[in-house]
Amino acid sequence: MLKKLLKQEWKGFSLAPAIAMIVLAVLTVILMSTFMTSFWEQSSNIFVDLFAGLIILAYIFCLAAVSFCITICTAVRFYKNLFTDEGYLMFTLPVKTSDLLLSKILVAALWRIISYTGIFLSIFGIASVAGAYISDTGIVQFFREFFDLFKELLDMTWFELPVPLFFIWLILLSICYLFFDILYIHTCICMGQLFRKHKIGGAIISYFVLRFVFRLFRQILTIPLSDVLWYYNLDDISSGTWLLTMFISLLVIGGLCIVMYYFCTYQMSRKLNLD
Repeated sequence: MLKKLLKQEWKGFSLAPAIAMIVLAVLTVILMSTFMTSFWEQSSNIFVDLFAGLIILAYIFCLAAVSFCITICTAVRFYKNLFTDEGYLMFTLPVKTSDLLLSKILVAALWRIISYTGIFLSIFGIASVAGAYISDTGIVQFFREFFDLFKELLDMTWFELPVPLFFIWLILLSICYLFFDILYIHTCICMGQLFRKHKIGGAIISYFVLRFVFRLFRQILTIPLSDVLWYYNLDDISSGTWLLTMFISLLVIGGLCIVMYYFCTYQMSRKLNLD
């Protein structure tokens, strides 16, 4: 049944993000094409300057719109499907509450991964073509130099730690933050259901209150590390200390994700309050 929920959620979720990604791809191709021609050499032409300014501005707005669109879709789909009139149908389906929540999380996470990948490829593609144009080298040579630099980077050590280990930690932390951001939105909406009236307003209030609490919690956790960095140089800190810090960061973010997941499940199954 989870597969059917995922399929249905994918269909309902994908329209707006797909349109945003298509627009981003079109703008990326246009910008890359300008660097492959003599477009930027015509700096004295006012129409060229106007078009360049507009296309760059549109590209910047599109980058922001892709992430904003997915965030809005995450919140709207979750609230509309589960806490409005549609919720009467969704909660009568022969599925677990956890499956309903999980389908929302996985589809939102997949679209975030797609968007982040698309944004990275877009920026990297434009940067590579622009770099090859500015340095008067071919794109093939640019990529060869880039991969040579990447190989040298992998052979380095940061704070007595191998760079590949640091990248693995960074990937795991990014995955934790990916689910954290989604569950944070879901948690605020569930907290808004605790209000008898003005549930959307309650969700917005919960968003800022919870954000303040998490920031305060983060500041408290980072005080010991700040004291260590204040009294010691970075080179004097052992690799074991860095590994412990990295492990604690993963444990804290992962733990918060688990807490928010079970809170949402409990709220949806035990404290359901449909409009």
